Amino acid sequence: MKTPAILLSLALAAVPALADQADQYYRLGMSAIQQGKPDAAEAAFKKALKIRPNHAQARYQLGQLPSQADAIKAKRRASDLAQIQLPSIDFRDVTVNEALTALNKMVEEESAKKNGKDKALVPNFMVQDPKGELGDKEVTLRLKNVPAKAALDYLLQQVGATVRYDEHATVVRPASAK
Repeated sequence: MKTPAILLSLALAAVPALADQADQYYRLGMSAIQQGKPDAAEAAFKKALKIRPNHAQARYQLGQLPSQADAIKAKRRASDLAQIQLPSIDFRDVTVNEALTALNKMVEEESAKKNGKDKALVPNFMVQDPKGELGDKEVTLRLKNVPAKAALDYLLQQVGATVRYDEHATVVRPASAK
């Protein structure tokens, strides 16, 4: 009679531990979303559901992933750009296109130093300006030890432009094109 009672108490003691483990996988999935890693998030949510099939939050997030994957990857592009520190920028009266070309090269070089050449971040700046509003606008930008995302923001403020982060490109367009 004691054996079934002992087994039952051991089983009941394990239930909270499994629930905690499922919650850990759920939190890991949410962290992966914040980092822009939808594949890692999906794997974590699936592990949480394998441990606790009725984990409502993990089930909900897993269901949202397909429609949110592009936005999550775009968030990663912005986050990656913020992680690259540029030692020095000195643009004097250059066009927006020239500045973006130079900034693209700087980011790629600094990223290659940090992550290795095969994992270098390439921002792929693309100007979307069908009306030619940005055209030949010139910028001057002198900064030292600044994140690439901040440098891009400063540059775009000077010409009245905005940025949209896509999975494969960083799209620059006039603020009026919203």
